[in-house]
Amino acid sequence: MDYRIDTQDGVKVVRLSGPVDVSQALQLRELLGGQIDGPGARVLVDLSDVTLIDSSGIGVMVGAHRRADGAGAGAAFALAGAGTTVARVFSLTRTDRLLRLYDSVPAGVEALRPA
Repeated sequence: MDYRIDTQDGVKVVRLSGPVDVSQALQLRELLGGQIDGPGARVLVDLSDVTLIDSSGIGVMVGAHRRADGAGAGAAFALAGAGTTVARVFSLTRTDRLLRLYDSVPAGVEALRPA
């Protein structure tokens, strides 16, 4: 798993590429935890270039969601751009009902952008 972090309209966009599995779970948890740094933190994970996600990766995303919920007013966490295979994993695990998933990064940025 490789990553790059950009900021767009006040939203931190974490662009992941490659597989997101048990071998990267700890690194990803630390990466996302560092971005959700308090009230007002807005983090969007771009899954466009993720080739595979397993239960460990899903668990990290759920943990990041919970961390954002507990970070204070204005904090938000969402996912964007999941391909068919990755989106199917979220659907099968029903985490698509918990996590905010957007079709594209621009749509996610628009939704998370501070007012």
